[in-house]
Amino acid sequence: MPWLDTREEATRSLVDNGWQRLYSAITPRRASVTLLDPSESLQISLQIPVDSDSDASGDWDLWIEACHKQLSLPLRTWLEEQGLERSTLSRLSGTGRPQGEEPLDLKTKLQVARWLQGPIETIEQLAKANNSQLVLHLAGLGLNS
Repeated sequence: MPWLDTREEATRSLVDNGWQRLYSAITPRRASVTLLDPSESLQISLQIPVDSDSDASGDWDLWIEACHKQLSLPLRTWLEEQGLERSTLSRLSGTGRPQGEEPLDLKTKLQVARWLQGPIETIEQLAKANNSQLVLHLAGLGLNS
């Protein structure tokens, strides 16, 4: 099944950097995988359409979701290097407020996506090679994320 190889190739760089595979599956309509970063603060889910009855294979969906109140040290360091304000960084990392329940705002979600630029570019190239496009979904903690 070529879709299994494609799915593995798309996520290889993440797995090689310590991301844990939480879930992977293949159905008649899609091959999917969900990965968790080593700090358990980010989760990525990739869904690749595999509808064999259609020439147009459809969009690939990549979800990046905050799943823990504290950001990983590498992500915090990278965001700090990008100029994210210390007060915002403290709030996002859970050190500024006891609850740490502030949602990630759009600007920060985009910075998280930039932090993962290499793996996202690899996935996008594979989608293009399969006559599809990559649709990026960003979700954070809190209401309306």
